[in-house]
Formats: sequence, C-alpha cells, structure tokens
Amino acid sequence: MHHLPPAPSSLHDAYPGASIQAIRTSPGCKAALEISRVGYARPGFGMARSAGDGGDFLLSVSLTGAQRVLYCADQPRPMPLSPDEITLRRAADPYRAELSTPFDFLYFRVAPESLDRLSGDLGMAPIRALSCPPGQSDPVLARLGNALLPALADPVRADPLFVDHLAMAAQIHMMQAYGCGAADYAPDLPPARGGLAGWQETLAKEMLAADLLADVSISDVAQGCGLSRSYFIKAFRQTVGTTPHRWLLECRVDKAKLLLLNSDVPVSDIARDCGFSDQAHLTRVFASTVGAPPAAWRRQNRS
Repeated sequence: MHHLPPAPSSLHDAYPGASIQAIRTSPGCKAALEISRVGYARPGFGMARSAGDGGDFLLSVSLTGAQRVLYCADQPRPMPLSPDEITLRRAADPYRAELSTPFDFLYFRVAPESLDRLSGDLGMAPIRALSCPPGQSDPVLARLGNALLPALADPVRADPLFVDHLAMAAQIHMMQAYGCGAADYAPDLPPARGGLAGWQETLAKEMLAADLLADVSISDVAQGCGLSRSYFIKAFRQTVGTTPHRWLLECRVDKAKLLLLNSDVPVSDIARDCGFSDQAHLTRVFASTVGAPPAAWRRQNRS
C-alpha cells in the first residue's frame, strides 16, 4: 500500500470544484516529491487563485491544451497552454488565472532542501532553486507524468517502488533542465572518458527501472540525459557494461525471480507484471539469462 496524502488544501483552495488526486514518494525515497493531478472536464471553470503557500517549488505540466488568461499585477495576459507545456513558480508566489476551457494539470511539488540534498548525493553542483522561461515544452517530464496517472487514480494499489523510480527520474530531470547553477557543471557535456556522468547514469537507470511497466522509450531517456539516442546507447554501454535494452531485460528477470520465489503467482501473470509481452517472451529471455525456464527454476530454488 502506498502512502496516500490528502489532496493538498492549497490546490483545493486554488481550484475549487476541480478533481484533485494526490500521491507522494515513500519516506525513504531520495526524491521528496508530492504529485497531484488537477482536472476539470467542462468549459468555463473560471478563476484559479492562490495567495501563496510555503517556499516549495511548484512545477506543473499541462497534459492537454487549455485556454488561460494569467493575471500579473492585476493585468490580464492571455497565455494559452499547449500539451506538454510547463509552468514553474514558487508556492509562496500569488497566482491568479482564468481558465475557460477544460484542463488537466499535473503538479510536482518539491522543497529546496530536497533539491540541495539530491544534488549533493549525485555529485552535482548545489541546486537550491528551479527556473525556466514561460512557454517551455517538456515532453520528457510529460511522459514521466503520464506514467504516474494510474498510480494517482488508485494510490492504495500503486507500487511504491514504481512511484519512487518515476519520481526520482522526474526530480533529476527537473534539476538538470531547470536547476539554478546547473550550467556551472555543464550537464550537457559528456565526461572525458566518453561514458555517462554520475547524474546521467542515475537518471537513466531510474527511468529504465520505471519502464518495467511504463512506456518510456530509450529516446526519452537519452533526451532526459541531454544526449542523442545513438551516443546515449554507446555511453551507457561503456559506463554500465551492457546496453540499455539488455540492462532493462535483466531488471525484468530479477523482478521475475523475486515473484517466482516469493509467490505462487502463475508464470503467465508474472510475465505481464514484469513487462514481458507474454509468457513465451518471459520464458525465452529468462532461460537465456538464467539457464533454465521460469517454472523449472522456481521448482529447483523452492525445494
């Protein structure tokens, strides 16, 4: 069971009448994020407003397009939102916007302390703030956010490890893309040895681990690392010792092993739960990696 927070009162106040779902990372996750989905399915929502709520950063992704008029110093400014467009602000900043069409926003709330702590853990320059210009599109964060939608819809049944992997990948991506001071360590430049930088390796593994069930492509991971797809594959292999695809298959096999040992779940269901297309696919990969088919390996190791 995942830790289920109440829907943030600040979002209820800002979007009265909207549908709000919320989930947060596990206490032990290095990425301390609260993730909320705010939606309204009909036109004519009206005014969204917030007088300010703490010092955290609020990064929202518009999952669909929306017509928005933003009020800056009480002056209306039309600023429509495109799909995948992000908005970044401090929670303490007053916010006022008129929404005339249906909308679907995904909010990531992160504390400055979490940015500072995680940047230190990854060997990055200290990052204590996030910033980006208006109108920025972020398909990588949108893909990660879309992968979280089933967990938001049913937090009680959500896999905490899955949520934490995606949240970790999302926060590292935010830090790399929008972290103030991030340019000081030139994140887009590969290290001299031709492999991945430490933060790139961590981000790649978190995104790939989340891809056990989510649809996050190698191109998405490469883009999140600021690299071309072909360079990323070569750099990953030099750093990790295998290709991203093979590393992901090995993660799926490891998860299958745990389920085979610790449950009586049928092999066909284990194949589905580990991201294989069917039982035959699991059997083929498992046998080539472990040396025995799943059912036989289960009997040998549980006897």
